[in-house]
Amino acid sequence: MRVAIAPQGASLLANALTPLRDFPDFRALWWSTLYASSAWWAQNVVLAWLAFDLTGSELAVAAAAAAGFAPMLLGPLGGLLADRIHRPRLLIGAQSLALGAGAAIALLVTLDRAEYWHVLVAAWLVGMSMAPLMPTRFTLTIDVVGERRVSSANAVNAVGMLGSRMVVPAVAGALIATFGADVALWFSAAWYIPASWPLLRIRDERGGHAAAPGAALGEIVQGFRFALANRALRSLLVVTVLANTFAWPVILGFLPVFAEEVFEVGPAGLGLIVGVNGLGALLGALGIASLGDFRRKGMLYLLATTLFGLALTAFAVSGVFALALVLIFIAGTGSAGFGVMQSTVTMLLAPPDSRGRVLGVLMLSIGVLPGAMLVQGTVASLVGVAVTTAASGVLLGALTLMVTASSPELRKAG
Repeated sequence: MRVAIAPQGASLLANALTPLRDFPDFRALWWSTLYASSAWWAQNVVLAWLAFDLTGSELAVAAAAAAGFAPMLLGPLGGLLADRIHRPRLLIGAQSLALGAGAAIALLVTLDRAEYWHVLVAAWLVGMSMAPLMPTRFTLTIDVVGERRVSSANAVNAVGMLGSRMVVPAVAGALIATFGADVALWFSAAWYIPASWPLLRIRDERGGHAAAPGAALGEIVQGFRFALANRALRSLLVVTVLANTFAWPVILGFLPVFAEEVFEVGPAGLGLIVGVNGLGALLGALGIASLGDFRRKGMLYLLATTLFGLALTAFAVSGVFALALVLIFIAGTGSAGFGVMQSTVTMLLAPPDSRGRVLGVLMLSIGVLPGAMLVQGTVASLVGVAVTTAASGVLLGALTLMVTASSPELRKAG
């Protein structure tokens, strides 16, 4: 039996708020994550729109999104840094890089000098500030709140990130429609300014130390060995690869094309699609946070991933914008269960002194996303985004159900 986070009889809301209420350092990390994710989501929307506006090509949109996620391939290095370096300072440096990249592309658009390759470079630099350092945020979270509260803390963190995803992209889309992409880009970059302030108050008790190059490589290999030797983690990594091959290329690369060519609702409609998807994810994360320390987290991970895929298929074939908004909302709910449980189960299964490196292996699995975006973009340019998305959602749902049936270790994990 697991011990409940809140006292007996406590409300679901009390379970959800416990990490924010009881841990000042977690509150500071939560605010930083909120601001940084606001910048990241807004930049994703604006850069994707700018890529399509400059080229008119679905493949170009997918390539821009892929550039932003290519740094996921550096996940093992990011995981090593999370185990060895002072984590708040690491996050501050990364967010400063993203601020500089965002300001540079905003200036180029303002001066009417922006070209497509500028979008690719900006997307890659912004990705460098977020993707490889996710293990840093995750390991800092579990060290601050402890294992009993990590599920709720990850969900509360997701609430902040997904809440920003619900609101900020809609505002960015409205800014594109009203004032142009330059104003939307300045708006996006501005969120990084307050993102570093809360991190200044967080003490990393573990400190940090550098490892010799040879030792660093050995430590990264050790993380791979543990992740691949654990049956539940192996299955989790397989599902991670599936979701990032079939579902996330749609959410992160194709929504501008759905808005422009399928539903013909323009940039404001794009902001609405992304915002409603974020609302579904937000409510899903709130639901997880309210559960406290529940059992069989791996099973929730598998069921949520299946829902994610099937909802995307229904979204693609809906044909009516109002119905599509309902379905993209449901897809958002599934994506929240996938995302929150993915990192939570990984951290609970990994040894405490190797969590960053094991999470780095997880980030590398997510690193299939850039290649998948390019493949999906190529297919979509040939058969259309609706057919591509519908087929991808069916494959994700079916293959995840197969993993569910064949992996009792993951079903029982957590």
